[in-house]
Amino acid sequence: MKGAQAVLTALLLASPVLAQGTTTPAQQNATQGAASQAAPKDTDQRGRADSVRTGVAEVDRTAPLPLSVEQERQAERIGTKLHCPVCSGESIAQSQTDISRQMMNEVRDGIRQGQSESQILGRFVASYGERILMEPPKKGINWLLWGFPVGALVLGTGLWQGYLRRASREPVETLSAEDERRIAALLREREEQA
Repeated sequence: MKGAQAVLTALLLASPVLAQGTTTPAQQNATQGAASQAAPKDTDQRGRADSVRTGVAEVDRTAPLPLSVEQERQAERIGTKLHCPVCSGESIAQSQTDISRQMMNEVRDGIRQGQSESQILGRFVASYGERILMEPPKKGINWLLWGFPVGALVLGTGLWQGYLRRASREPVETLSAEDERRIAALLREREEQA
């Protein structure tokens, strides 16, 4: 009985070795290829990731590079010029909605690609129309929108100055002696009646 157990144990231990010997080189390459595709690229021979070995958090290499301080300011400036499509009166730089954050990321991507402010704004105008801009462009009928506040201010200033001028003007006509006597007589009559 002990001899049979020893033979069975020897066969079980030897089976992986036998199994490796029976695989063809093509099968071994296919197995290694599948294993290398499944395992992360930054692992050692034991399959431990760099972050486990070094204790440093793993960096997502697919994440975009962060912008410099100046580039981030440029992104914020451009973001203040674009309307949030689902908010009222907020720019995408102010809004905390998902679509605004996504649009801000598109602005940052444009800056990373070296696009100018006008190119980035033009791309949004092409997608959403001119209504996406916080300030209407100064062309065509939009000049009325830009000129109306200035015209109203000029008109209001002119009307106010005219009123002040008329109010501070001396009376043109002076009373004659006859008019003064009539007014004095009317005032006396009123005092007597009272």
